[in-house]
Amino acid sequence: MKKRMVWLDILRIIGMICVIMMHIVGNTINTFHLAGNAQIIYNTIALSCYFSIPLFIMISGMYFLNKDISFSLMLKKYCKRILLIILIFGSIFSFLELYFYTRSINIDYIPKTLKNILTDNLWDHMWYLYTILGLYLITPFIRIITKNIKEKDYKYFLILLFIFSILIPDIRSIFQINIAFTIPIASAFVFYYIYGAYIINHKFSFWENLLSIFLGIASIILIIIGSITKTPYIPISYSSITTFLVANLIFVLFKNKEIKMPKKLQVFISSLGSCSLGIYVIHQFFINIVFKLLKFKFILTSPFWGFILYVVLILGISYIATYLLKKIPFVNKYIF
Repeated sequence: MKKRMVWLDILRIIGMICVIMMHIVGNTINTFHLAGNAQIIYNTIALSCYFSIPLFIMISGMYFLNKDISFSLMLKKYCKRILLIILIFGSIFSFLELYFYTRSINIDYIPKTLKNILTDNLWDHMWYLYTILGLYLITPFIRIITKNIKEKDYKYFLILLFIFSILIPDIRSIFQINIAFTIPIASAFVFYYIYGAYIINHKFSFWENLLSIFLGIASIILIIIGSITKTPYIPISYSSITTFLVANLIFVLFKNKEIKMPKKLQVFISSLGSCSLGIYVIHQFFINIVFKLLKFKFILTSPFWGFILYVVLILGISYIATYLLKKIPFVNKYIF
């Protein structure tokens, strides 16, 4: 069995906790209609966690673009896995949402569910799986480029993607001007994917590391300021400069670090990291149970401790559920 990289599992866990925090914040605000300082604080938490998705995509790029994977293998193993997750869990989530809305079960749920899966009219977090599926499909072709390209040209390609998929959209958002220049293949998620493959192989100098840390911390401060003041001059999204710089900071801080820890803790972290995809997929199920079905209001009476309790509770239940599901041969082989 191939030894897992602890630092990489820690990155997955950080990303997973931040995703859960974002979704708990969203459900809290939508369900209980928070206002005033509580809403500002919760929004700040959510916006500060946007880096989690770029971080996940960078990890995927690091993994898939640094190994030889044929188009056939990509389709039969990895694309099939994501597609099965979308079909199986998309159907379950669609049925549940229709039931939550109508409090009844009807035969027309079947065509509605098929349409919801096709259009990604599912729970909010499922969009990421459609994006990953698209990245997997183009991986063999991107791999040809990243495998044979020279270091100088690699940097040039990344700079172009950064300018047209992250910098220019931020300029559009800040100054409200339509910049016509574009590159048809430019996508922030393609940039993150390729950058993840680049950053793991690039040996950063002391000054590059220092600059990454400075810009990352500065971005966190700007995100907090932007969230509190709601200024349009600090755009915050999955594809904004600030989000990228925070994701880059986290990656640089942990990259290839040998982290000493007790054996049992290392085993637990590796287990939690290996369950990250499953946790991502099913955590919204438990969030919806808590907010829509049980309607626990402890987070209202104790916003600070309630929030921490909800994060730990959802993460713990999602991990246990994924761990148990992985014990099922079919799930372990084809799903998680």
